[in-house]
Amino acid sequence: MLIYLQMLPNEEQRSRFEALYLRYRLLMFRVARRVLSNDSDAEDAVHQAFLRLIGLMDKLEDSGDKQTASFLAILAERSALDLLRKQRRDAADSLDELEEPGKPQRELEQLPLRLDFAAALAALPARYREVLLLKYDNGFTAKEISEILSVSEANVWKTLQRAKTALREKLGEEASK
Repeated sequence: MLIYLQMLPNEEQRSRFEALYLRYRLLMFRVARRVLSNDSDAEDAVHQAFLRLIGLMDKLEDSGDKQTASFLAILAERSALDLLRKQRRDAADSLDELEEPGKPQRELEQLPLRLDFAAALAALPARYREVLLLKYDNGFTAKEISEILSVSEANVWKTLQRAKTALREKLGEEASK
């Protein structure tokens, strides 16, 4: 943790970061572990998530609520998925072959569909769910989301549009059952 603290400019941010680290590191590890199925890789993903968090400290306030936990879980999940993609690329490069077409990308466990909004949201692909939560639950702008997820702002807007359409369809399917 000393490495992280040395990267922060002032004492106030250091103490906030330390509180976030102590409160949420196990949650972030569990999320990364679910994606990667390996403790050491999950630790690497959490480390990358905390490095990203350092750049976002001025935008994040820890009020100990679900929004902060959700945001940090998303950061950990994104870092884990990035690491998983990198591992797949490295494996394909070392074997000098492409990834198997049609192989499903590993996602977090999906909740069974029910008639409520939370179930429909949980049934969405991880990328859609993350963008919706960052925008509407955490209140980040598209520009901030693009920085968090390391994608273009146009990509964020298009993903939001697709996520809302998919959510409407999921809710419509449930209503017609």
